Amino acid sequence: MLENNKKIQTWAVIPAFNESKYIGDVIKKTLKHVDKIIVVDDFSKDNTFQVSKKAGAYALRNPINMGAGFSTRIGCDLASHFGADFILTIDADGQHDPEEIPKLKKLLINKKLDIVFGSRPQDKNMPIIKRIGNKGLSFIANVLFDVKIRDSQTGYHIFTRKAYKKLRWESNRYGIVSEFVMKVGRHKLKVGEATVKTIYTDKEAGMTKIDAVKSVLSMFKWRLKGW
Repeated sequence: MLENNKKIQTWAVIPAFNESKYIGDVIKKTLKHVDKIIVVDDFSKDNTFQVSKKAGAYALRNPINMGAGFSTRIGCDLASHFGADFILTIDADGQHDPEEIPKLKKLLINKKLDIVFGSRPQDKNMPIIKRIGNKGLSFIANVLFDVKIRDSQTGYHIFTRKAYKKLRWESNRYGIVSEFVMKVGRHKLKVGEATVKTIYTDKEAGMTKIDAVKSVLSMFKWRLKGW
């Protein structure tokens, strides 16, 4: 696609922590649909960094563990700085199917949106604890920030570089996803959702109960401060 005789550049950002088992495959599949990939290795104890470089991504490594929010922000900062028109965030653990990227991108372009959320089906395939937590956090976020997003906790998004300037978050850990929704509401960004296939692996990872409580407290704090 051309815009002012310039090919639109789509860059993917993948935060990763101890994901050497999955990251290579995620990168190879994602490269079919984007121009460049930035992997931010959050001080992994395995060879995530080496596998990422070998698979074809631009990889950098945090000097200490900083969290998913920090790592994603650094990657998006770099993508924005070096000219990405669209920025995609996708998890490193293989949960998100890269074959869904064209669907997210098409919705962003055709509807002239600022951001598209890749929403996971809230069905029996999603572990029940995740389902309950996701529904609860999404409900709170929607009520507090006057938005309508089915899956506020997804890590699968695509947004424009212009929107990123308004979305750019401060949360360094899993609070990033709730802050995403707050920023969408604060700046009244044009948002869309597309249902995406989700692959749950045997890996125990993601938001913990403590992370969920912190997210709820942060959301109420933002709302009380006038967000």
